[in-house]
Amino acid sequence: MPSSVSPAAPAFTAQALHPSPYVHRFIPARTQRPRIRLFLFPFAGASASVYREWPARFDHDHEVLALQLPGRGSRLAEPAHQDYRRLVAEIAEAVRGEVADVPYAFFGHSMGALLAFQVACHFATRGIRPPECLFLSGRKAPHLPGTRLPVAQMSDGDFIEELRRMEGTPPALLQNRELMALLLPTVRADFLLLDDWQRQAPSRPERAPLRVPIHVLVGRRDPHCSPEDGALWDAYTDGNFELLEYNGGHFFVQSHQSRVIADVRQRLDARLVGA
Repeated sequence: MPSSVSPAAPAFTAQALHPSPYVHRFIPARTQRPRIRLFLFPFAGASASVYREWPARFDHDHEVLALQLPGRGSRLAEPAHQDYRRLVAEIAEAVRGEVADVPYAFFGHSMGALLAFQVACHFATRGIRPPECLFLSGRKAPHLPGTRLPVAQMSDGDFIEELRRMEGTPPALLQNRELMALLLPTVRADFLLLDDWQRQAPSRPERAPLRVPIHVLVGRRDPHCSPEDGALWDAYTDGNFELLEYNGGHFFVQSHQSRVIADVRQRLDARLVGA
């Protein structure tokens, strides 16, 4: 889409001068006005660094950013939120300033998929420019019930076993008591946030809250989100819907990272061609 601003014009926005701690840039922007921005939402317990290899797989038309949530990475000293409404509102405020004049898309895995969807809904109810599309990975449709015991009812030992079963945390880390003592409060807070959201989730979708294309990514061996669970996201948009399946478990986004990135980029490029 042609820009009305000269390529030589400096992009001195309020966000550039006072960047939000939520928005993590892995590398300096390669152009002042990319054709699209991709925001990456991490899964529970993870920091922005889980997406550190993504930017190198995109060209200068794309700016790839990640969300850095409180309680991890550069924000380790901050307590993690347990109130999903507050977290969604803060993310939305941080992202809003980055998308005023540039098309954008969201990708989120597991808890990140839920946050990406909720931020898109937050924008929709306020008349804010919607994303070009959503990539929702490893998360069942919102109205489906959870499959695990609420974290509030778990001891630390039981919770660590639950993390082990999910296969997303390195075994060496789970066995390191000092590191787990440092990280466990944030991971537990994320799961408590998910439990809080699950208690208030709709029993069924009453209407489609979004009008943007939704691409749902699922692992065929994911015990937390089957392809059938992922397909039910179709009820949450009046836009196009696509289900992508991978031969992996819950963390196929890591074990099949190259294919996931290629699939995301292909669909973003298709949106740019049609712009």
